[in-house]
Formats: sequence, C-alpha cells, structure tokens
Amino acid sequence: MPSPVASLFADVREAIHDLLHPRKIETSVAPAEVEEIWSKPKTGVPKLVSVGLHVAVLTLALLPWATSPPQLPKVNETAVMVLLPDNLILNLPQKDDLSGGGGGGGKKQPTPPSLGRLPRPAEKQFVPPDPEPPKNPDPTLIVEPTVVAPQLAQLPQVNLLNLGDPFGVPGPPSSGPGVGSGIGTGQGRGVGEGKGPGVGPGEGGGFGGGVFRVGGGVTAPTVIHRVEPQYSEEARKARYQGTVVLEAIVRRDGTCDIIRVVRSLGFGLDENAMQALKQWKFRPGMRNGVPVDISLNIEVNFNLR
Repeated sequence: MPSPVASLFADVREAIHDLLHPRKIETSVAPAEVEEIWSKPKTGVPKLVSVGLHVAVLTLALLPWATSPPQLPKVNETAVMVLLPDNLILNLPQKDDLSGGGGGGGKKQPTPPSLGRLPRPAEKQFVPPDPEPPKNPDPTLIVEPTVVAPQLAQLPQVNLLNLGDPFGVPGPPSSGPGVGSGIGTGQGRGVGEGKGPGVGPGEGGGFGGGVFRVGGGVTAPTVIHRVEPQYSEEARKARYQGTVVLEAIVRRDGTCDIIRVVRSLGFGLDENAMQALKQWKFRPGMRNGVPVDISLNIEVNFNLR
C-alpha cells in the first residue's frame, strides 16, 4: 500500500499530464444541419399544402354567415288619414247646493291673523278653527276643527302644522281682529275677511272670492269662439283615439286657464287639447248678475272617422 505522500505526488503528476495533453472525447451522435439566420425560407409542396388547409378551415367557418340572408328590422305599415277631433264638450256638474261663499272670524285681537294651514273642509262645523294649541293636553273627546266648504276640491294650503290663515302673517298664534271665534278680520266661525263658517270674502260658507262651480244660482259659461285642436302625427299613425279630460277655470274675463289633466291620452294629444283650449273665448258664468270664475271639466274627444 503506497504511502500518503506517494499518492499525493501521483495525483499531481496525473493532473499536470491531463493539462498538457488533454484526452479526446469520442461522440457517437451525428452533427445536425443548421440553416443560416439570414437564409431565405424554402418554398415547395409543404407550404402550398399548409396554405390550402388554412383557406379550407376559414371557408368552412364563414360559410353559415355567407349563406344566411341578412335580418332586416320589421317595419309596421300604417295607413295615414286626415282626421279631425269631435267638438269639445263641457262637462258641467248640475248641483243645487251652494256654489260659493266665504267666511271669517276672529277674537278681537290687536295682531293680524297668523299664517297657518286651513282646517279640513266639511259639510258641517262643530268646532271653529283656533291657531292656539289646545289647552287640554289629554282631551277625552277630540273634535277636529273644520270649515264649511263641501263643494271644493282643493283649498289653498301652506305646509305648516298650526292652523291659521294661509294669507296671514308669520308670527305668534293670533285669531285676528275679527269677531265670532274664527280666524281673520271678518265675522263668524270661519277663516278670512268674510262672514260665516267658510273661507275668504263673501258669506254663507264655501270659498268666497275664489272659484265657483255651476249650481246654486251660478250659471255656466258659454263658448263664443272655438279653436279646434289638431290630431298629432303620432296619434294618426297609430290610429289612436279616446278622450282627454282637462280641469280648467273659465275666468270672469272670458279666458280659460288649464289646471291639470284629469284623463290623459298621450301621443301629444294632451298638449294639443290644452293649446287649443287656451285660445277659446267664453261668455263668463254669472252669480247674482256678476261675472265670476267657474271651475269645470272639459272633455276633448279624438275619434277616427
């Protein structure tokens, strides 16, 4: 067994020999042919076959789109006719009850009536309105204050919690300098400058100095100049027909103000009916020989002929 020193010298000698005389490595794999980087691609049958296959695949994919007919939007054909609306009909309620009036009140207070909302209108009045809050915080029987105005669809209102005069002044609660335990400058148990349990000027209940309704001595207005409304293009094409109902006020000067559309038709017919009605001229309704404002409904009929 050689000594460690001899083995070390043998390894050093072999390393120097390999460095000066390297051994040749034999390979059993044949070299592969590599094209130059700037060489032109080869052309021939394989390329033609590849292009043909790609064209065939694209043709099969697009064939359903090419054979199906284009989908065109459907067009609804409608016959266009020249149509004229029927005459407008005044829908007047026939009532024998009171058509207007007024009311007032107060408690002889030096301050003017305070601003507040009107009480609920009712057929009869049991408790007059009072802007002061109730003295008894826990009453056994609650009776709501009201004003006598049964024929009114709407009274002027303000968005306040306390009762008062909608035409009053802001400030502490006050019933006003009138008499009769109501609110205002008049007499009675109502609200306003009139006399009675109603609202506003006049007497006997109701809403005085404002808009009246036909009946109870109030005559209906009559038309002296009429402008026919036009059928809209949309309504003619759709062959649409029906009735527009408008709530209006015929003023004491013979003009007409549109309040709202009670029954709508659409297709531009509502606007056409209102536009025509604004051009009408009336002989105003009368009450005790004096022209007054009259509230009524007007029907506009659109029919195909």
